[in-house]
Amino acid sequence: MLFNRFKFLCVLGGLIACICVTSCSKETEEFIDGPEKEDPIPPSGRDVWSFDVKVVLDRATYKLYFSDEDIVKKKLKERFDEVAALYRGKNDITFFDADIKFNPIFEKSFVYDNSSEKVFQDCIKYRGNYPYLLIIDGCVGDYDDERIHSDWTGWGREAVCLFDNGLGKTDAGTVYDILSKYKTSEAITHELGHARGVPDIYAMDIKTNPICNLTFSPVECIMNICWGGESWSEYAQLLINRNKDLVRGDPGFYPLENPSFPEELTLKITSKGEPVNNVKINLYGSKMYSNAVEDKPVSSYTTDKSGCISLNPKLVYTGPYGDLMYGVVLVEILYSENKSYKFVPVYDVQIPYLRDGEKHVQLDIEI
Repeated sequence: MLFNRFKFLCVLGGLIACICVTSCSKETEEFIDGPEKEDPIPPSGRDVWSFDVKVVLDRATYKLYFSDEDIVKKKLKERFDEVAALYRGKNDITFFDADIKFNPIFEKSFVYDNSSEKVFQDCIKYRGNYPYLLIIDGCVGDYDDERIHSDWTGWGREAVCLFDNGLGKTDAGTVYDILSKYKTSEAITHELGHARGVPDIYAMDIKTNPICNLTFSPVECIMNICWGGESWSEYAQLLINRNKDLVRGDPGFYPLENPSFPEELTLKITSKGEPVNNVKINLYGSKMYSNAVEDKPVSSYTTDKSGCISLNPKLVYTGPYGDLMYGVVLVEILYSENKSYKFVPVYDVQIPYLRDGEKHVQLDIEI
């Protein structure tokens, strides 16, 4: 009897061990392969603007992938295929004049053994001869001076920083890693949109307005949200199409930090279709990322007999280094005893210039 009981326990123990091994193997397989991905988009037959992106990865995250170069390359290919799909669009929607493809370049020698902040400070050296560098840190906190947010830095550095997007956290019961589909492809798409010349459109959002309490929400676009989104605004399309397959240093490339404007912007003020002349106009700026309108005017004007004021938009919207300072300008119109207001985002000024080459842009404001 004792022997039979012992034999039963041995068999039961063996079954439990098999279940545990099977379960562990399944979890490992899911970690390596990730969730089932969508079928790849078939070739479109269009031209391709192709850019290489050198990828460097922190040692701690590399170990999570069993220090296996091939696993990391596989995961990177999946994510960058998703990036290409977001640039291309779905359901036969094509946003750009060509398909845009970023090619991840990774090898085990690109694994770094120091803080991500140090890598960023030396990013030109790490980037080498590649046009772009992607710094990935999936285990923020193993060094004291880590970078703790994802971003893009131009000005000759040409680096995207991508950091822990929820390692170890769950969403609907699923655990995601830094190279999972969850959020990562959208973040890379957004940050590389800066590399192609588009500013943060979400930075133009206005929530605080001491002048008239009106708020402003900018146009829908992948560049208007860091995580998610599938559409590209006309503004983003024009900026990216203008740069084609060029990179910084190529003649004709327009970097994000050097925006282009028409030579002159005219604001025509009308009431019931008639020009409003000899009224005072105040312009208040909203700095990028501030989410607020300043309480003092940037400049003031008086309308002429045609109800117009003319100004140099570059002087209004850019800062002392020529980069974009004000994403939105609030126009205040002092008409009789009334005040009227109109937001003029920078893309409303730039779009006619980028699309049609207009050097003199007129925007009509009906009060």
